[in-house]
Amino acid sequence: MENNLFSGGPDVSAAYDYRVYDRVWQRVAPGVDPYEGAPAAGADAPQAPAGPVQGAPASAAPAVPAAPAVPAAPRSEISPAQEDTLPGAEQDPCCMGTAARESLEVLEGFIQEELAGCRCCQSLSCKVKNANAAKLLRRIAAEKRCAARDLCAAYFLITGTQYAPAITIERKCWENLAQALRSCYHQEACNGFNYQRAADGTTDVCLQKLLIRLGEQAYRRAEEVQALLGCLLC
Repeated sequence: MENNLFSGGPDVSAAYDYRVYDRVWQRVAPGVDPYEGAPAAGADAPQAPAGPVQGAPASAAPAVPAAPAVPAAPRSEISPAQEDTLPGAEQDPCCMGTAARESLEVLEGFIQEELAGCRCCQSLSCKVKNANAAKLLRRIAAEKRCAARDLCAAYFLITGTQYAPAITIERKCWENLAQALRSCYHQEACNGFNYQRAADGTTDVCLQKLLIRLGEQAYRRAEEVQALLGCLLC
C-alpha cells in the first residue's frame, strides 16, 4: 500500500504538512473542525486574564504628589505697645507701677544725693591720715554708690526709661577731721530720715521696702560715724 502521508517530497516532514492532516481528519470526522480551540501561532506565553483575579489585591489609585511645604513666616518683632496687649500682660503691675510714679521726683533727688555723697566721701578718704576714718569713708562711698544703683533700677522699673542724673558737687573745706565726720553724720542721719518719710508716703509695696532698707543703711552709717568721732574726740 502506498504511503500517502508524505506528499510534499522527501524533504518535507509530515509533522508540518497540515494538508495531509486535513485529508486524514476529513476521513475520520468530516463534520468537526480540527483547529477549534487550538492556540494561535506564536502564542507560546500564557495571556493574562481579562478580569480581576480572585484574591488579588485591587490596584491602588495613582498617588497624588504632595503639595510642597510652605516655609513658616518669620516671627515679627513685637513692639512695646503690642506687649501690653499680649495674654498675661498686666496693664498696672502691683509693684513699681502707677502708685510708684508719684515718687519719681523723690527718687531723682535721692539718686543725686547718693552719687554726690559717694564722690565726697571717696575724695575725703584720700585726704585724711587716720586709717580707721579713711576705711570707713571708703566703705560709705561704696554703699552709697550701690544705693544709687538700686534707686536707678527702681526708676527704670517704674518708667521704662533710664535716668541720667546731673550731679553737682559742692566743694567743702573743713578745719579738721572731726568737722568732716560731723558733716558726714548729719548727711547720713538726714538721708535716713528722708528715706523713712518717703516710704511712709508711698502705697507701692516694693518701693516702700526699698526706701525702708536704704533708710536703715543710712542710719547705721550715721551711728558708725558717731562711734568713730567719739574715738577721735576722747
